[in-house]
Amino acid sequence: MAMTFMNWLKFGRNAGSKLLVSGLIAAMLLLVAHAAEQQGLVSLRKDSPQSYTVKEGDTLWDIASRFLDKPWLWPQVWQVNPQIQNPDLIYPGDRISLSYQDGKPVLSLNRDTGVPQGIPGAATISATSTSVASNAAEVAPAITDIRTEHRAPQIRSQSLLSPIPAISLNKIFAFLSKNTVVDYESFDKAPYLLGEQQDRRMFSAGNTVFARGNWSANVLTYDIVREGRSFKDPDTKALLGVESIMIGTATITSFNGDRAVLKIDTSLQSAREGDRLIPRQKLDLDDSYLPMPPAFEVDAAIASIGDGRNLGGRYDTLVLNQGGKSGLKSGHVLAIQKPPVMVTDDIGKTGFFQNMRHLLGMKGGRKVEYPGENVATVLIYRVYDHASLALVLSSKQQISLSDRAVTP
Repeated sequence: MAMTFMNWLKFGRNAGSKLLVSGLIAAMLLLVAHAAEQQGLVSLRKDSPQSYTVKEGDTLWDIASRFLDKPWLWPQVWQVNPQIQNPDLIYPGDRISLSYQDGKPVLSLNRDTGVPQGIPGAATISATSTSVASNAAEVAPAITDIRTEHRAPQIRSQSLLSPIPAISLNKIFAFLSKNTVVDYESFDKAPYLLGEQQDRRMFSAGNTVFARGNWSANVLTYDIVREGRSFKDPDTKALLGVESIMIGTATITSFNGDRAVLKIDTSLQSAREGDRLIPRQKLDLDDSYLPMPPAFEVDAAIASIGDGRNLGGRYDTLVLNQGGKSGLKSGHVLAIQKPPVMVTDDIGKTGFFQNMRHLLGMKGGRKVEYPGENVATVLIYRVYDHASLALVLSSKQQISLSDRAVTP
């Protein structure tokens, strides 16, 4: 039956209204979803306390972990609170309180201002001058032509406590691998040990040794290393470098051209002929830096776990296939993510070709991919051009070589 002009207008108005309402609802849902996403950036732990009193030995990372699921988001919480201007100014005895402003969690600092920074009743260093004042008072009446000065007792207070660090390096230092990753060309060209002054085959701390090679300018202290495993990039299969096993340290006492005499300062194990010498590497990380995720997307493969295991966990060192050339730095935090999960959808609508492939037993067309779960947090502590070493700070599942290191 043909549609009349009035019916067509009525249909148009209804369709337009429905379309407008649908559009408004969709826009509102998007806004709600966006707001929920923004609010979810800082999520509190389910067992988060209402307040916490800082103790000696605490770190900012420890305290943040008590309140937040993602402790590296701490700045987003305290920056909006003018009472907490710098994490270095949090002392033992301070009380961190949780509250909400405009529906957002805020952590505020409460400090007893009647005592110096530190715990209430903290020890103080004091100096008084009562004896000077009393002597002056006794002498003043008898000697009128000498200028006198009255001094009141004075106390100088100084807290014996220091601000809490951002991260406790002294706790995790023992778990940091002493081994490094060196590219093959640099390792092959590094100076090498030839022998010992007393013609011993094995060298240890205190021994004088002879070495030869191309020495770095203005470098006197070297790490004694030994070639270990070869690391391959799991993605490209290219060689990332060679493991340099830490043997000890040595200092040059004299050299002439490519020949040098060194004294072994420390030894983790006996050195021997052929061991290499590379410039002493310092840990480029200090406890005043709060670990933070990189400001860019990272998707790195795990080239090695620990000493070559297939599975790992807390305090294990991971070798990643990305480093300084990718923008990674010491202090960056990454999440370890499990591989994507593939789920078969037998309920949703499928097309003709997908149905035919399914009937013929062919794969594809009915699989839905879901991102893998984040199971661990790692801290980058050594960075090379194409590789980096990361320490597992926390883990709720075992880490495997198939997992990825990604931006949290």
